[in-house]
Amino acid sequence: MEIDNIQAVIDTAQQAVPAQVLASTSHQLVVYTAAHGVQTIDLTKTLPAPLRKAGSVVVFEAESLNKMLADNAVHGATTVYVNPDAANPAIVAVINGNGPAGPGFADFRVSLGFRPTPQWVKWKGIDGKLLPQADFAEFVEDNIADIATPDGATMMEIVTYLQATRSVEFRSGVKLSNGAVQLTNNESIEAHVGAGNIAVPETFEIALSPIFGVQPFKVPARFRYRIEDRKLKMGFKLQRIEDVMATIIKDIEAEIVLPEGVAKVYGIAP
Repeated sequence: MEIDNIQAVIDTAQQAVPAQVLASTSHQLVVYTAAHGVQTIDLTKTLPAPLRKAGSVVVFEAESLNKMLADNAVHGATTVYVNPDAANPAIVAVINGNGPAGPGFADFRVSLGFRPTPQWVKWKGIDGKLLPQADFAEFVEDNIADIATPDGATMMEIVTYLQATRSVEFRSGVKLSNGAVQLTNNESIEAHVGAGNIAVPETFEIALSPIFGVQPFKVPARFRYRIEDRKLKMGFKLQRIEDVMATIIKDIEAEIVLPEGVAKVYGIAP
């Protein structure tokens, strides 16, 4: 008999050997077959319900996080982790983590998503950039409701009718000891609005909610303008953003209600 035919006979004989159940529980079987050896068969999807809660949930406000904690927190096993980093804030509740109750799988958690609002995205999008006057005036007009001080109408007039001139004053001096000539120049930009009866502000304020679910904040911005290639460009630089985000994190944290037996720590969730 050829070798290939012998192997076929062996394979057929092995397949004819019935599977042997080595161990079993309500949710898995450990079986042995001649063809595949020892295998573990997961039966959890055949159960009427999962054996335990698991998964990652993202909520967008403290009230929703409180609801999840009230419904699911485990005494001695749930920990809320707060990362107050203004650049990358995070509040995560690990429902079945490690704690006084013992070790946990840490695979059921609820995190608070810090979603920026569309208006915050717009202002951050051109933060620090200089735009042509017409483009910046259009941006201010489209988002005039966000400007707190000066009032929107005044700000609109400033960015629409601002005129700026650049002047350079040269000075020279001779150092008598060695005859060297020193040249200096002082450059200045003067700006005025229309006939000059409106002061050009160094700063202005916007008032909006940077993150969904929080109250509006006043954020200062430094008004900027430059003359480049004989064309006026305008923009702004948002100030103290870190302070605003730190305040937001503290406000949200203060709204979190911890059920009995739930710990809060400052750090990054495992």
